[in-house]
Amino acid sequence: MENNATFANHHTSTPGHLWVVAIFFICLYAIGAYDYVMSLKVNAAYFSTQNYGEDHVAYFSDYPLIPLIFWTATIFIGLVAPLLLLFRLRWAVTAAFISGASQLCLVIITFGFMGRWDVFGPMLSLFDLLILLLTLCFFLYCRALSNRGVLR
Repeated sequence: MENNATFANHHTSTPGHLWVVAIFFICLYAIGAYDYVMSLKVNAAYFSTQNYGEDHVAYFSDYPLIPLIFWTATIFIGLVAPLLLLFRLRWAVTAAFISGASQLCLVIITFGFMGRWDVFGPMLSLFDLLILLLTLCFFLYCRALSNRGVLR
């Protein structure tokens, strides 16, 4: 009986890497939330620090509703997911999935129909794709923790 209790406690303990991963994604999506607000406000000072020009202003002026919905979901659900992970809640898996799926839809729309690659160039475009990959890896990480019984 004692072995079963020890085994159960071992599988439900919080691994140290959970904290590192959660804090990393909180920071990543907090930066994304700041970028979201500044971009949608077409903040001249922020655009200047990013070396954005007239093409960028035009890109974010009158931003279409459908990609805006996906962008909003990506950022704000992406920010909630690591918070849920810190509390070891299974909802982190669902939130990470929704954020990743929203981001995938956003990438398809903005690259396929809004000329994002042409406006932002290869470096920022590849960075967007890296964030998508990291978000999908975060979903897989949350799912693995859930399958191991770390999340409740």
